[in-house]
Amino acid sequence: MRLFNILLFIILFSVPSMGIPHTETNNIEAMINSMSIEKKVGQLFIFGFTGTRFNHSLAKKLNTLYPGSIIVFGRNIRTLEQIRKLNEQAQKVAVNNTQLPLFLAVDQEGGKVIRIKTSPALPSARTLAMTKDPELVKTAGYVTGQLLNVLGFNMNLAPVLDISSSTHKDFLGSRAFSHQKETVMNMSVAFSKGLIRSGILPTAKHFPGHGGVQTDSHLATPYKQVGLNDLLANDLFPYRGMLNEKLPFAIMASHISYPLIDSSKVPATFSKILLKDVLRNKMNFKGVVLTDDIQMKGAEIERLSVGQRAVKAIQAGNDVIMVGWNYRTQRKAVKAVIQAVKKGTLPVARIDESLRRILKHKLDFYTPQPKKISLAEELSKIPFTETYNKVFEKVFTNQKPKSSDNSKTIDVYSFSNRFLKSFRTVKTGRRVRFKNLRRFAGWPAAKKKWKKTIVYHLSGPSSARILRSAPAGIRKNIIVVNSSSKPALRNEDQFKRVVHVYSYHPRLGEYAAKHMNSFALRVPAKQKENMIQETLPE
Repeated sequence: MRLFNILLFIILFSVPSMGIPHTETNNIEAMINSMSIEKKVGQLFIFGFTGTRFNHSLAKKLNTLYPGSIIVFGRNIRTLEQIRKLNEQAQKVAVNNTQLPLFLAVDQEGGKVIRIKTSPALPSARTLAMTKDPELVKTAGYVTGQLLNVLGFNMNLAPVLDISSSTHKDFLGSRAFSHQKETVMNMSVAFSKGLIRSGILPTAKHFPGHGGVQTDSHLATPYKQVGLNDLLANDLFPYRGMLNEKLPFAIMASHISYPLIDSSKVPATFSKILLKDVLRNKMNFKGVVLTDDIQMKGAEIERLSVGQRAVKAIQAGNDVIMVGWNYRTQRKAVKAVIQAVKKGTLPVARIDESLRRILKHKLDFYTPQPKKISLAEELSKIPFTETYNKVFEKVFTNQKPKSSDNSKTIDVYSFSNRFLKSFRTVKTGRRVRFKNLRRFAGWPAAKKKWKKTIVYHLSGPSSARILRSAPAGIRKNIIVVNSSSKPALRNEDQFKRVVHVYSYHPRLGEYAAKHMNSFALRVPAKQKENMIQETLPE
C-alpha cells in the first residue's frame, strides 16, 4: 500500500501546475480512499509552531498529527536562507509521512502585516490601491509571489478583500485597499493574478467582511448589523469579482457575527448559513475555506473547547482549521475531530468532501523543483525593489499639487533619520533645515506672517500627537507626508497639504523632496546652490 501511495503521489504531482485534466479526479479519489482516518483528519488542519529551526516540536507535529498545512509567523523567520531550509525540511517530512505535500502559508499582505522582510518592503494594500494602476498591482503581486515561491511557500494569506469605512476608524486601517468596493475588487483581482502567476495560492479574507468593524476579533467577537442583501451588494462584491474572473483562490472565514443573517449569532467561522447557504450555494464558491485561528477570543463561543470548535467549524463548512499554538492544544483539536468521525457526528463523506478541494488545490500549487542555483542568485532575478519603487513614485505622482509653494525655507520633521537623510539627497532650491522629532522641544511661536513651509513625516502615534499640538498658525504651512494610517490624522483641511502613502519606504524622504520640487519655487540656477543650507542631527 505504501508503494502504491508513493507511485500515485509521483503521478499526481508531476503534472504541470495550474490546470487539472478530468482524468486526475480518479487519481485524487484513489489517494483519498487509501488514507487512514488519522491522515485524512490531519489534512484538515493548519498549524503554527515555535522556533526558527526544524526542531523536535515541529517534527513531532508532522510525525504524529499529519497536518496538511503549516503557517509561518514572524517568530519563525530569522533569515531568508533559514526559512527556505526550514520549509524544505518540513515539506520533505510531510511527503514522506503522507505522500502529500504541505500548504506552506504565510501572511504577506504588505505594510504592517508582513512576515518576509525586504528593503523596500511590499507596500500596504492601501498604498497599492493609490497607484490607481491594476497592472502595477498585478506586478507587485507577481514579484511578491516569486519571493515566496523561492522560499518554499505555496500559499499567501492575502489579499484582504474587506472594504474599509470612509467615515470612522476600523480594525483594518491600511490593510484594506479602499472604502470603495469597486477599487477593492479591482486591486484584489490584480494582486491575486500576480500571486497565481508565480505559483502561489491567494487567500481572500476576512469573509464575509471585517471592514468598518472597530472590534479586533483577536480580542472579542465583533458584531456587524447588516442584512443579507446589503452584505451581497457591498462586502461580498469583491468576492464576486474574484469568482467572475474564475481565479483559483482560498477564503479565510472570520470570527465576526452577523445576527441579522444568522440569528444564532455565532461568528461566520461556525455559521452554516454564511458558509453553506451564502458562500457555497448562493455564490457557488468551490475552493478551500479555512478558518482564522480558532484560539482567538472572537472564536470563543458557548464555552466550547478548542476541539469542539474544530468539529463545529467543519460542520459549518470549513475545509481547513487553524490552530496556531502549542502541540497539546493542536493534538486535542485533531483528536476531537477523529472521535467525531468515529462516532458518526462528522460523516467520513464530509471529511472526504474537504479533502477533494484541498488535494485539487495542492495539485495546482505544488510543483517540486530541485534548487539548482543559490538563493542569492534566485533573489537577484526578482525585481521587487524596482517594482515597489514604482509603486511609491506613482503614489506621489497621483497626488501632485495643483498650486505652487512660494516659501524659501523648509523645515523637515521626522522620527526617522533615514527619512531625513534621503530627503537631503534632493536639491529643492530652498534653504532646508532638518529636525529629528526624538529631540522635539516644542513648536516655535507662530508669527502673523509665517512664510516657512514645514514638511512633517507622520509615521505613527507619537508623531501624530506632536502634530496635533501644532499651533493653528503653523498648521496651515505644514505639508504632511503620512506613512501611517489615515485615522492617525485629523481634520486634513487645516494643513497646507496632506500626502498619503500609508507605508514606509527607505527612500520616502527622497520621494517627499521630489514632491516638493513638483510645485517648487522657481529659482534661477545660479542662486540654487547658495540657497541650500542643510544640516542633519548627529
